Amino acid sequence: TSLPRMFFTILTYASGYLVLIFLAICMACGLYYMAELAEEYSRLTKKILKYSIFTVLGIHVLLLIFDGFPIITTLFGLALHGVYYQFLKDFPFVNFSSPMFLGAVVGLLINHWLWIAFFREELQYRVTEIMAFFVPCVWLVPFGFFVSVSLGDTVLPSATHSGGLTGSTAGREELSGGGGQGSALKGMMSWFSSKRDQAMATTGFAMPRDYYGKDT
Repeated sequence: TSLPRMFFTILTYASGYLVLIFLAICMACGLYYMAELAEEYSRLTKKILKYSIFTVLGIHVLLLIFDGFPIITTLFGLALHGVYYQFLKDFPFVNFSSPMFLGAVVGLLINHWLWIAFFREELQYRVTEIMAFFVPCVWLVPFGFFVSVSLGDTVLPSATHSGGLTGSTAGREELSGGGGQGSALKGMMSWFSSKRDQAMATTGFAMPRDYYGKDT
């Protein structure tokens, strides 16, 4: 008879959660580095997003013709990536309060639901095959825009009266006239960092800082 592995089970769960934490930290660092590269090479990033959209459109068409993917769902994905293509006109600036952006967010959610419903009915696809579809055809382009779109300091949540993450034509004009600009992802991280510091300040606990005044 085998002994119950109580401690080993606890160790397994603790190690698993620790690995997830490490993966989340690595992902955050990778996203920040990608945002830095996209901010520095905005023209190259725009070309990459452009050809990524064309590639995803081609994949949709090929899946529709050769593998018999659902017509309505595939056409919806094609139309949604057509909307993504419109964002390239003002890239790297995006108006987060515009109807097109809000519609793209809603469309992304609907696109997820349509494809999940399709793969739930088609039981012959394995999880790895489903992920191999979702990464390029559903997540690639929105993820690229999320990392690379830019905001100015005047349109970050910490500098708006409403506290929302919104962009405007006036803010974009100010940026083009020499104002600061930064990645929306970096702006969100800075905003959450400032909120964290404010919350800790109210409790009387301050984040330790190094010699250069940065958080440690």
